[in-house]
Amino acid sequence: MRNSLNFFVVIEGIDGSGKSSVARQVVKVLQDKFKDNVKLTFEPHDPSCAGVFIRQVLMKRIRHVPLSTLALAFAVNRSDHCDREINPFLEKTNGLPRVVICDRYYLSSLVYQSDQNISFTDVMNLNCNARRPDLTIFLNASNKRCYERMRKRQEDKELFETRLNDTKAKYSQAIEFLRSKGDNIIEVNADGNFAEVTHSVLRALDMHSPPWFTIESYPLPLEEEENLFEPKPISIDIIAKEFITTWDYTPLINKNQLLDLLNDQQQIIKNKLVEFDFSNKATLFFEVLKSTGYKVKNKIPWTDIDAFVVEYEMPLGITHHGAALLLDNSQRYDIIFRKLLGAEKVAALDQMSDFLFIFDSNPSHLIGSHYERDMINYTESTSLSPSVFVIDLVLISDVIFSKVLEQFGDFYLQTLMGMPSLREAYSDYKKEHNLKLNLNK
Repeated sequence: MRNSLNFFVVIEGIDGSGKSSVARQVVKVLQDKFKDNVKLTFEPHDPSCAGVFIRQVLMKRIRHVPLSTLALAFAVNRSDHCDREINPFLEKTNGLPRVVICDRYYLSSLVYQSDQNISFTDVMNLNCNARRPDLTIFLNASNKRCYERMRKRQEDKELFETRLNDTKAKYSQAIEFLRSKGDNIIEVNADGNFAEVTHSVLRALDMHSPPWFTIESYPLPLEEEENLFEPKPISIDIIAKEFITTWDYTPLINKNQLLDLLNDQQQIIKNKLVEFDFSNKATLFFEVLKSTGYKVKNKIPWTDIDAFVVEYEMPLGITHHGAALLLDNSQRYDIIFRKLLGAEKVAALDQMSDFLFIFDSNPSHLIGSHYERDMINYTESTSLSPSVFVIDLVLISDVIFSKVLEQFGDFYLQTLMGMPSLREAYSDYKKEHNLKLNLNK
């Protein structure tokens, strides 16, 4: 390790092994102890030119890319990832330990970007500037378990989610290759439920970590989670009520202190939403639509994407028709629009062409603004241009915070009765916050 206070951990596994869900939960557990000194990151690292290119290839928007080109793109992307995220975070310790958990790294490149013409050594030569992990944990799941989990995903399979037997064999070869080069790689059984796999990873971290890295207890009792990809239902009201119980009652002195408190509380909600499973985020998306008067109807039957019919009742008995789309953490615009706007579906689309809501669970800075452009010119015979609204986690958190202000506002105002200026500032903040939540109809 370069610095005794650094711990760079990679979590790897074949598609369907549960690595992304486990990585998020492990980071959540570690943040309870190490706070902001724990960082979750992933590859490909999207905010770079190479990352955008890779994502387009994985979505099959760019086709027929030579494997050597893809290997180079991943290496460039990884170098940028290290330079801009991993290394700066780990090296700014300020005397405190820091941990990075990375979802995929160069072990995956050895598996997916090598063939009879590109050897493991060739791939690692391209990655010569990549930081070596202090520990790599490989989640080893059976084919049956992986297929079960992949079937529950709400999006098309990516480019590499095929031929699990061959992939697992290649991972074994790549692991032995890296071990021969000095990499510290351990394997964890990933056939259990969410809690069991998470516990196994936490135990592995404890056993193969620096002296300062200790976890006193492993949360998540095994009975709390029965399935890796099926979290318990949640709602805007439930989150708001839970949040109210944790409200900071610090005595206030002036307006700036009040505004800082409100902004901090809102940020806490945003951070909480990022940890949610995609199905819970989608549930909150539908609640946002319903809270503004939209009626979510049945799933659109003639496509396998997650698209739902939505209606809005106007005065004089006029009904506007539209659709709601769910996008998971990959920007699959080409797949979404190809399926939704197939020429044979034009007649059906005419019945729901007033508006289109898109829930995109990507971080806001990764969400594109070209939905409508793609739709208008998608095929020679199709011209569909509804009003398009993108709803992201920031907007959903704003809706939840509005509910918090609504439920808690009257009580909180009573605590400010002796301070008219603060009471007025609170009311103005609430009004301004609610104004930006209007969804155009």
